[in-house]
Amino acid sequence: MTPRERVLASIRRQPFDALPWQFDLTSAVAAKLRQYYGTDDLQAATGDHFINTWPAIPDPNPEPVAPGHARDEFGAVWQREARDREYGDWGGLVSYPLHAPDFTGFRFPEAPTAACFAHLPAFRRQHPDLFLMVHGPGLFERAWALCGFENYLAYVAGEPQFVEEMNERLAAYACQTIRHLAGMGVDGIRIGDDWGLQKTLMMPPETWRRLFKPYYRRIYDAVHAAGCVVMIHSCGNITEILPDLIEIGVAVVNPLQPESMDVDYCQKTYGRSLTFWGGLGSQSTIPHGTAADNRREARQMLKRFASGGYILAPAGAAPAETPAENIAAIVEVAREQLQTNKKP
Repeated sequence: MTPRERVLASIRRQPFDALPWQFDLTSAVAAKLRQYYGTDDLQAATGDHFINTWPAIPDPNPEPVAPGHARDEFGAVWQREARDREYGDWGGLVSYPLHAPDFTGFRFPEAPTAACFAHLPAFRRQHPDLFLMVHGPGLFERAWALCGFENYLAYVAGEPQFVEEMNERLAAYACQTIRHLAGMGVDGIRIGDDWGLQKTLMMPPETWRRLFKPYYRRIYDAVHAAGCVVMIHSCGNITEILPDLIEIGVAVVNPLQPESMDVDYCQKTYGRSLTFWGGLGSQSTIPHGTAADNRREARQMLKRFASGGYILAPAGAAPAETPAENIAAIVEVAREQLQTNKKP
């Protein structure tokens, strides 16, 4: 099987020769692995089953900002060094355009056009055997970047009409963006919004259901209409809303943090409906364990999800302090499956 076929088979609970694997890597860990493997081609070195891309959004704000800063298409300014292009290296929010729960004077950007995805057909042809994932726009993180994080949480608690109007506009932006992906050969679209704290949601689940769920349903429906798998990313403990995510069409949940969520419970309770992607301890075993510890944990996860519905991966981007040997140990275990299954 090709890596792409392997990912789709695991998601669809079809026969497969091995469970798929994938790595989100911070730039520091990627540099260590290039040195460890002696190559810049980490895709080949690790056997990562995914290839990822973003829409090529032109800069609508040509005005200069301070060195080391970047303004996004919504007008938020981020402290963003050259390294802040990898997973987990997003930089920090410096300024935001909305200082009150009021849209007066603020103009939402136009959604990306088809031209922003013009690179996709060639990208697909270049990587025919890999699972092609596009990162799609969400709601929660975009909203707090427009308002400031603490301000936005206060609005969620006390300004529900503003939050719903924000979600209405952001959902329309997301749906208009996603519709361009139909027929492009994209396999999955990942919507990244961190709703979880270490032990619970950032808000009561009833609040999430009332203010956010209807708008996520619209976005996920757009992903389905484009012929793609709905994949979501949320750090933290989101166990309380897993049934809601199933209801509104999510197929894959990332990153399944073992430090935050009960992996056995999630697999036994929701494993028939959701594919879990992650599960290896990015706050524990990956950065702080030994290579042997990481081999053991990877083997345990593969055994637990032996029937499918799983993508072996770190539970979030492998942090900067991770030794290259620990990632290599996970790669070793992942590749073992293929060798074992080839034996007569």
